[in-house]
Amino acid sequence: MKEEKKLIEAALFISSRAISLEEFRTLTGIGALGYLQGVMAELKKDYDDNGSALEIIEIEGKYTLRVRNEQLVKVKQFAQDSEISKSALRTLAYISKNDGMLKSNLVRKVGNHAYSDVRELLDANFIKAQKAGRSAKLTLTEKFKKYFVQEKSAEVSVAEVA
Repeated sequence: MKEEKKLIEAALFISSRAISLEEFRTLTGIGALGYLQGVMAELKKDYDDNGSALEIIEIEGKYTLRVRNEQLVKVKQFAQDSEISKSALRTLAYISKNDGMLKSNLVRKVGNHAYSDVRELLDANFIKAQKAGRSAKLTLTEKFKKYFVQEKSAEVSVAEVA
């Protein structure tokens, strides 16, 4: 049980979202959900018994590793702020799939919040806008490519977020 426990702990640590037992099944190659529940219970107990500042919680069958509330109050100023909001990230994913699209078409597809998202993305220099009639043509910048495009596969990783 030791090796899969380390693998699960590493996945919980690195993930920014809660992870299901099904995902742990795929990760570890262990088919027995009951066994994985036992691993999770043991890992959770390890954090509880050792007085760790971290805890594993389960919400609706998914697990996450987080800072305990007692310590969170004292350390939250060290949490990283994301460079752009989740809404802007979703809009950026849509733009990345449709590079060179008109802002008016984007608004029709994703809604009026696209106006503020585009402003945020322009400020963060992930996209640029060039006047195109009564609208603007939105294209990706070099910063976007350096930030989100993987060198070898040239796949846009931001698209997975949307």
